[in-house]
Amino acid sequence: MNLHGQIDLFDDVIKEGETFVIVVQEVLENNGILQKKLLREYQSLTAEMMKNLYEHLRDIYLNEKLSDKGQYFTITVYTNEDYAGENIFAHVKRYKNSKEWTATSK
Repeated sequence: MNLHGQIDLFDDVIKEGETFVIVVQEVLENNGILQKKLLREYQSLTAEMMKNLYEHLRDIYLNEKLSDKGQYFTITVYTNEDYAGENIFAHVKRYKNSKEWTATSK
């Protein structure tokens, strides 16, 4: 399995029984201002559940059409229920008119 967007990079610091949250958003441009629209949120995932769902969501949103004002989709994996930047485990973007995900380094 080919993993993208930081997954496996921090496996040595993940605590036993760590839970994960996956958030899928569409970023919209409205009069020059970017706004995030929450599309999906999955909480309390085990590491195995997170990896499987992350792969599945990347496949689904690779072909999903953005709305008229949509600029890109993001899939972000957090290492616990706190949505803070230091808890980002993986993050990818797919821009309008692109058929690939861009991994964002931490």
